[in-house]
Amino acid sequence: MAKLTGYGFYCRSLLLTLPASVALGDPSFTERDLLADIPVVSAASRFEQRLDRSPASVTIIDRELIELSGAQTFVDLFRLVPGFQSYQVSGNRYGISYHGIGREFPNQIEVMVDGRSVYEAIFSSVSWGTLGVELNDIDHIEVVRGSNAAAQGSNAFLGSINIVTRKPVQDSGLALGTTLGDWQTRKGWLRYNDSLGALDYRISLGYDTNEGFPAVADGELKDGRELSHGDFSATYTPSLIDTLEFSAGYAHDQTGWGDADHPGEFLDAHAFSHFQSLMWKRSADSANDYELHLYHNRFKIVNQELFGYFSDFLGIDRATADFLTALKPTPAPLVDQVAAEIGVDGTTAQLLINELNTQVYRGFGRMFSERYDAQFQHTFRVSKTLRGTWGIGFRNESLDAFHPQSVDIDEDTLISRFFAHGEWQASQQLTLNAGTMVEDTRQEVLVSPRLSANYQFLPNQTLRLAYVRGNRAPSLLEANERLDNHVGNLVVDVIRQSDPYIQEEKLDTFELGYLVQLNDPAVTMDVRIFRENLSDTIDDEYAYNSPQDARFGDLLYKKMTNRGSWNMVGAEFQLNYRPTANSLIRIHYANLDLDTTASINLDTGLVEGTKGNRMATHSGGLLMAHRFKNAWTLSTTAYHQTEVKWEDGDTIDNFTRVDAQLMYDFQWGKNRGNIRFIVQNVGSTYAEFNDNNHFETRYFVSAQLEFP
Repeated sequence: MAKLTGYGFYCRSLLLTLPASVALGDPSFTERDLLADIPVVSAASRFEQRLDRSPASVTIIDRELIELSGAQTFVDLFRLVPGFQSYQVSGNRYGISYHGIGREFPNQIEVMVDGRSVYEAIFSSVSWGTLGVELNDIDHIEVVRGSNAAAQGSNAFLGSINIVTRKPVQDSGLALGTTLGDWQTRKGWLRYNDSLGALDYRISLGYDTNEGFPAVADGELKDGRELSHGDFSATYTPSLIDTLEFSAGYAHDQTGWGDADHPGEFLDAHAFSHFQSLMWKRSADSANDYELHLYHNRFKIVNQELFGYFSDFLGIDRATADFLTALKPTPAPLVDQVAAEIGVDGTTAQLLINELNTQVYRGFGRMFSERYDAQFQHTFRVSKTLRGTWGIGFRNESLDAFHPQSVDIDEDTLISRFFAHGEWQASQQLTLNAGTMVEDTRQEVLVSPRLSANYQFLPNQTLRLAYVRGNRAPSLLEANERLDNHVGNLVVDVIRQSDPYIQEEKLDTFELGYLVQLNDPAVTMDVRIFRENLSDTIDDEYAYNSPQDARFGDLLYKKMTNRGSWNMVGAEFQLNYRPTANSLIRIHYANLDLDTTASINLDTGLVEGTKGNRMATHSGGLLMAHRFKNAWTLSTTAYHQTEVKWEDGDTIDNFTRVDAQLMYDFQWGKNRGNIRFIVQNVGSTYAEFNDNNHFETRYFVSAQLEFP
């Protein structure tokens, strides 16, 4: 790179993504918008807006920031966003959420790739390993901090992420890259861009393998990975007003799956995914743009192996088991003998004898999900000061989960939605935004509105007041889960199941935003002060099993129901400062105060605990980078987090992590490339999510070559 290019996007890529109404002279956009470091965002209102007119706080992770961070995974990237919880559940499984409480599967944030939702019904979360997206193929990421249900629907309950990949026209020729390092890390990727007349296309392939977290005193953590993926992306422009964008891809991720508290129980999980996406855009005139987006996602994961026979768990040897099951019927004296040895009644003993030769498997089994989505959107301009968008969409989701001893779910649902958003430039200083999402779900019709007022009280300083009402429908899994231990037709123990009357989660957010954008010196600062009131959130509570279901197992089971309620108050800020054209200082910080109360479960008499310690009170980071005249670039990133008790993990002490990267750019004839030397966690070992996930100092070397 010739210099650090800033927080805005390259003009070429920006012009490619703006609708014709902008290119043809939309008065909301000026030459300053296109040439200066004022980003244009679309994730918050579904049409392009200057950041100072957006109804929400938006963090942009652009191409430059990705390169300077030295990030090796998505977890590394989202540590750069204030208010985010970004952690490794295991060596290659990630938890990424905004204002989350540290679940193994964060379920309240929408993640999209080029507008295509990758939220999986299987986990009510995101399978980051099967996105099939190389960090090198990302142009930028738009992160909406705060509920974005008004724009992106139910899954964007607490926020949304849209990963925007590079357009095929932005690159040309062949690019190759590799990374080697600790954990036996071996990465390789290939990208080829070319054109055929009006068709521009990109082919990307990637491979990644590592051994995961190091072994601990309790044993080896077999949480390594072998990942391969590929995708094809094309843009076809048959006319000045029409554009067709097509993409398709696949991924196969083999990952060790388990709980770091029990190293001996890790078992390989094979995940397979593929997708197809087609988008048609038409800019009919300077006032109207149309978009039709069709896509299909398919995801499958298998985690199962034979563990033994039911008789093994009852302490009955194979010869005796064969003898007992061969007798039809089993003589009463033998039934009484088995009953006495195991400590059950005669009827129960006979049921157990009938299942002695049943094979028992470990793992979570086989799970499959599929989504078909269709969406139409019309963006329009009424006058120089009033514009908006509206659209409709339909989504069919299906979930199929099976394990011989624990789960059998086969469900599908059709969700329809209507959305509308408007922006009114009431005066030179005042911008008003209003929007809503209406979703028809299997629970009920959900309405999620948002109102905001942006007032530019000084030429480069803007205040924003906003109110958001978010609703989140239970996922297919949350609404239909029944997890038990059974052998054949015999229920041994009920572990967890959904409340048949489960309803939507609710959120009310009040926020004050303050945005500063200065050119000399080059400073961008974003402050968000908020109060978020969550109610009817889906959580586990204890309930009594029926006498039959409790015959062999625990009397209590966990019921997923709308029992959660908490208030969150806090403040966040992010600051970008450029002392020189070749230097960057970036700071972010979040202070979160989570207020919950303990309650007594009237059914069981148990005290349900609070969650006040489920978020780090203080977290933040600092990135500093400078490019020297001899083509070397040095960057360092520091991240700090105070103590936190993760919901599905352990209590993790406060830690400070420092990463460093030294990059050398070179030119070789018409070709170019770079070499990077990366050190992660310069300092002492700390724990990630679980006490046994030891993040030590890691070293990597990465090389990239481009042949235009």
